Amino acid sequence: MSKSRSKLSPWPYIRNNRVRTTVLIISLSVFMLMIYCVNYVIGGIGEPFYQSDVAPYDRMQLVASQFDMNGADYETDEEYLMEAWNRARSACASIPRQDGVVDAKAFAWQYVPLNSVIGSTSVDCFLFEEAKDCEEYLSHMDAKLVSGRMPEKAGEIVLEKRLINNHKNDNDLMKYMGDSYEVVGTVKSDYYLAFGIAQPGENDINELLLIEPGSQINPKEAFEQSGYETSWFRDKAKALKNHEESIGAMGTVQTLLTAVSGALLLICVSVVLSLHIMDRHGEWCLLHSIGFSTGEIYVMALKEILICVAISVVTGAVLSALTVIGLHTFLYEPIGVAIKLWRGDAIPRILVVFLALIGVAQIPIFTGMRKIQTIDAIES
Repeated sequence: MSKSRSKLSPWPYIRNNRVRTTVLIISLSVFMLMIYCVNYVIGGIGEPFYQSDVAPYDRMQLVASQFDMNGADYETDEEYLMEAWNRARSACASIPRQDGVVDAKAFAWQYVPLNSVIGSTSVDCFLFEEAKDCEEYLSHMDAKLVSGRMPEKAGEIVLEKRLINNHKNDNDLMKYMGDSYEVVGTVKSDYYLAFGIAQPGENDINELLLIEPGSQINPKEAFEQSGYETSWFRDKAKALKNHEESIGAMGTVQTLLTAVSGALLLICVSVVLSLHIMDRHGEWCLLHSIGFSTGEIYVMALKEILICVAISVVTGAVLSALTVIGLHTFLYEPIGVAIKLWRGDAIPRILVVFLALIGVAQIPIFTGMRKIQTIDAIES
């Protein structure tokens, strides 16, 4: 055998059998597309909740206190609430502006609903005493007014535009706050923001600590420098813990769905791959008859599979990108749901399944190698 015949190239078969290799490449590409899209949809279920429940705590913390008050000491609810606002305002003014604390504001608590692809949550709506508090909060959260105006009087609020889009097909936007509040403006932010000016009679009065982004501050210690005790607080660590507890099972569901869909697709692709390899039996016998060893034939067959997988990965990546951009543009963005397009956590799953596929492909290849015969042996 000449030295030039001692090497087998996978490219002649790929070039001359475009239909069969195209079917295999398409199967593998769709396989990757399906796995990525499953991770995109399932993995994105909890992301709006993270943006509303956890992410804002990079810039703020919440504190609750009884302000040494007893409701029985006041003749009317109005008198009690007026004193609560006074003490909350005084406490906020007494908190030292140091060690990352930028400002502190008293607020009354309300909520705005937020729906994800599956499930829903409530976005905190902070109701301040004055219009300047709204302006300062907007600036601190690095948000921008994009339509309407800022709140100027009691009962007016502004919402992040995704919250408004989230409820454009239902009447649930103000189901918790009722008719006593009016949306007068829309803001754009990385967070699902809702805030405004409190109506007289609002209770559940708390304190909002505005902090330098990423600052590690103990809100209990910071607030108690005002002289009042803390009954409850929430920082990013607590917010993250609550978030993980509420959607903790979602990671398991994501892995399970990926595994099930991956297994089903793996079976289908394995069948296509087996048929592809079985069609090569006659050619392999011919190559063996003219002097090529089964080892050389195996390396060539494996290279063909690896080339098809490589092309499929590139094609699948393009298809996945186009698909998730389409879903984002036509499905999620119109309903105000923010989901990251890049799903880094999906890549290890895809790689594991493709490695499993390459491993499974060895079975029909090895089986085919064992059945290789020379032409003389077949004729006899």
